[in-house]
Amino acid sequence: MFAVIAVIIVVLSFLADTLSQYIPFEIERTLVRTVNIDTPASNSGRVPDYLQSLANDLRQKMDLPEDMDITVSVINSDTVNAFATLGGNVVFFTGLLDVIPNENILAMVMAHEIAHIKLRHPLRALGRGVVVGVAVATMAGVAGNDIVAKLIGDTSLLTTSNFSRDQENAADKRALDALVKHYGHANGSIQLFELFSQQQGESSGKIPEFFTTHPLNQNRIAAIQKYAQQNNWSIEADTNEIPKSVRDELSRLRMELLDKAEQEKS
Repeated sequence: MFAVIAVIIVVLSFLADTLSQYIPFEIERTLVRTVNIDTPASNSGRVPDYLQSLANDLRQKMDLPEDMDITVSVINSDTVNAFATLGGNVVFFTGLLDVIPNENILAMVMAHEIAHIKLRHPLRALGRGVVVGVAVATMAGVAGNDIVAKLIGDTSLLTTSNFSRDQENAADKRALDALVKHYGHANGSIQLFELFSQQQGESSGKIPEFFTTHPLNQNRIAAIQKYAQQNNWSIEADTNEIPKSVRDELSRLRMELLDKAEQEKS
């Protein structure tokens, strides 16, 4: 009996990527509820509300399953990054929002993270062992149990997922599709990577946090350009402004960070 179970687990491990597509999305939400993730993220206020509204609009353009809701949260931090994690959660750092000049570039980031969720990349990023474990627990009917939390082990995996080059390219394509459906053009796609490349040059080669979790390479930019050209999508068009009320709130949050830093020094 033990030998049969072992063989089944070995076979399942080779099918981990395929299995992730069939694990109910509710299981991801259960994982998030079961594991206590201690982050200073907020999903209420002018900035999170604006981001949530944008996410809701893009979600409608991306054909997500009905039960795959997207929840956007914001962390007030100088970190220039955003990430998607389990259960449909997308987290933005105010450091990233501060440097994004218009809504179209912001929408490219948002759609990219939503695409990761649609393609179940956060679940797959936990590793074959966890995917197989969750699949087995699901079939055994114990997904809501503490067993699921123990399968994850290090909860930092939920917030520091790195995706493969193929996964990033797949998310780029779906984000580009959503951008065009939402705005009628692809402006904001290439501009996102140009913005960060420029920032990297201005900071003496320091790599923005966004690129540590979303690796940049010229092939990736070329792939986006080629995909836009194949579909006759313009990457040059008018962009939408981020609302002044949101900019004002980001300025207030930035001052809050500066005040906190000064207090810590004294």
